[in-house]
Amino acid sequence: GSYAIVLDEPVCAGPEERLILLEEFEVFCLESGLKSAYYRVEENSLSLFSEIGKKSLIIGQEAVIDLQNFTLEGKDKKSMRNGLNSIVKKGLKSVIYQAPIKDGLLQKLKFVSNDWLETTNREEIVFTQGMFEWEKLKQQTIITIENEDEQGGGFLKIIPDLAPGEATYDLIRKTADAPGGVTDALIIALIEYCKTRNIRYLNLGLAPLSGIDQAKGLPEKTLKFAYEKFQQFRHYRGLRDFKEKFSPRWSNKYLIYENHYDLISLPKALNKVMKP
Repeated sequence: GSYAIVLDEPVCAGPEERLILLEEFEVFCLESGLKSAYYRVEENSLSLFSEIGKKSLIIGQEAVIDLQNFTLEGKDKKSMRNGLNSIVKKGLKSVIYQAPIKDGLLQKLKFVSNDWLETTNREEIVFTQGMFEWEKLKQQTIITIENEDEQGGGFLKIIPDLAPGEATYDLIRKTADAPGGVTDALIIALIEYCKTRNIRYLNLGLAPLSGIDQAKGLPEKTLKFAYEKFQQFRHYRGLRDFKEKFSPRWSNKYLIYENHYDLISLPKALNKVMKP
């Protein structure tokens, strides 16, 4: 059957209102001949979904940095400090561009983005994150790592209003020949940007399939096996390792669904909504 796939969960005043909204949405789906699924739900909301008879499956962990406590000091940050120093020695620096972004810069960023998509053999993903859209990027804040000739090794786009006091980003991309440490430098520049604007938290986003070490039940055990053994899941582990360097707090995120049979067809549906 067809699915109505919801990103995150209802946003409203309290649990009673959320339950009413969920029940109304479930009735709408039933009357429309749709199965419902909710992607990237917080752990403290699981009881709300269990009240309406839903099942849950851990899909990964979200990383959030408390910027008040973040520091580059200490032995565990030595490798990152060395990488940042290397970036400076190579004549690269971070630059913040406020909207409106000039077409000349967007052209350079488009080259970086295309190079990243090609060399990593990836496609644009929508629904859970943004894609390179010229007119939208023109109106957003962008951080680059570039040289004196304004040639960029990498960039990211800032999303400032994810939650009160919390920022996040997407489109963190770099060229294949960019020096090591460029992605670290972009995150550090974003951290400094947030601190100057009294933003307390930086959300580094989801590390898919992370957090399933203590897998429960057949669905989670199957995911755990794939995460540990299969070649195509290696970049997920790399993503977890990259975010771990910034000492974030990790929180579990879940997929909410109707019954285990849905796990056969849901991946195809999710794949469909995440393609442009």
